[in-house]
Amino acid sequence: MRGLPASCYLDATRAPLEYSAIFAPSWQFVCHVSDLPASGTAVRFDCSARSAVVLRTKAGGLQGFRNACRHRGARLVDGDVHTGLAFCIDGRLRCPYHGWTYDESGALVGIPAGQHFDEFDADAHSLHPLHVAQWRGLVFVAFQAPRLALEQMLDAVAGAWPDLTSLRRVIEPRATPCAADWKLACEHMLDTAHFDIARPVLKPRLFAPVMFEWGEGDALRATAEVATAGPGDTWSSRVYRQLLRDRQSIPARAEHVFLWPNLLLQLAPDGLSILQVLPGATGQSTFRELRYAGLDSSREMRLLRYTHQRVRRQALAADTRMLARVQQGMVALGADETGPIASGEVGLRWFVERCRARLPGAVPAPSTLATRSRSRRRTVPSAAT
Repeated sequence: MRGLPASCYLDATRAPLEYSAIFAPSWQFVCHVSDLPASGTAVRFDCSARSAVVLRTKAGGLQGFRNACRHRGARLVDGDVHTGLAFCIDGRLRCPYHGWTYDESGALVGIPAGQHFDEFDADAHSLHPLHVAQWRGLVFVAFQAPRLALEQMLDAVAGAWPDLTSLRRVIEPRATPCAADWKLACEHMLDTAHFDIARPVLKPRLFAPVMFEWGEGDALRATAEVATAGPGDTWSSRVYRQLLRDRQSIPARAEHVFLWPNLLLQLAPDGLSILQVLPGATGQSTFRELRYAGLDSSREMRLLRYTHQRVRRQALAADTRMLARVQQGMVALGADETGPIASGEVGLRWFVERCRARLPGAVPAPSTLATRSRSRRRTVPSAAT
């Protein structure tokens, strides 16, 4: 099996197609239910140049809308610069441009005096609704009707996970720019061959390399045991392992779920880590990172979270540097150039297959690419030669 051609990571005209075929009908993680604790609280979420707002209603439910006024298209909610959180007085969304006001159901309920329109139908100017769903305390939104129910997708791979409703956010959401296409970033999260190569000297590791199980649906799962001591250990990784040994009541492993197309969930002994890849301009993307944990505030648990986050921060910095290097290398390849995918790369094969299936006709046939590659193939001496 071969990967996607280089043009898939470089062509600026692909963005609208990828939005409509991949991102619009997919479930996108927005926040945790604890981030919307009371009626009127709201959160802004942006993905693929589209903006959504999710609002907690007076009845306790959640409503999602396109974050745009039906008058002249102005963005309704800005939210906090880091969290996207906001508060809507009386559960109403008021446009900052011309003052049009919408209630929690999205209905247009107010237009300032002096604005008059001929044959105006207020019902036809309600906010565009979005699909909102919860799974064990995690809130998702879809800009178009998703192919599968969120519960169906996640229960198939994480049915044994506990209820996550009681978790609380333990770090401010972090947005890390990455000079690589979003598909490269997602493939990197599923790639296992780079673990011992990309960071051969300093590679602090808390858990063993993640080996995903093949899945026919839109989600993959994997379990990783705590890593053994190695030459690349740091203070953080040594302390993390020691703390787990001291607290034998906590399972010393991490459960991973990758949800198509761009979300990685890691349920570790110290909490839930979320890494989401948001597409940007050609050759650009953003890693959105969030962490939630239980109410245990003991010194040992706080130290577990601290050391885990230190290792994750170091790893993400190294990953973004490596991805920028890969993106730059893609420019030097031919537009139809591809590389083979090893038989053991289950997650990577799964991701590439879905890209081809969701973008029919937009990705050259792998058989054609393989034929072209064979025509240019040179003999490579074996290691024994």
